[in-house]
Amino acid sequence: MSGTDSFMEKMKKAGRNIVDTGAKTMLKTDIVFLEREIKSRKQQFGVEVYELMEQLEVDTGMSTEEKEAKIRLAFDRARKDIAVVQAKIECKEEEMTVLNESKQNEATPIPNAGYQQGPNHVITTGHPGDVTDSEYGMTK
Repeated sequence: MSGTDSFMEKMKKAGRNIVDTGAKTMLKTDIVFLEREIKSRKQQFGVEVYELMEQLEVDTGMSTEEKEAKIRLAFDRARKDIAVVQAKIECKEEEMTVLNESKQNEATPIPNAGYQQGPNHVITTGHPGDVTDSEYGMTK
């Protein structure tokens, strides 16, 4: 029976490793897509600012402060969008860290894990003060 338990534990562990590896791969892929989204947003910002500056250069009716405010607004929107995506990346990285830590904790050997009790060893599940005389084989 002990060999079966050991085999089942090994199979469970192998299954967990496969699931964890799949989860980490998915997280890495998500991070790559999110980083690509940040790059795309920065490129979009560059196009927006270029077109805005081109338009503002022609429009002489606006003050410099108004022109700067429009550029600043475009930057603030881009920065907010990028911050949201960056927060998603940080969450994914934290999930990967948790997976790695759980795998490391699983690999850490437990002291006396292979120790087996002898046949005369008594195990109680309650508080020692809760033991009755009948549990010690004493009857009145």
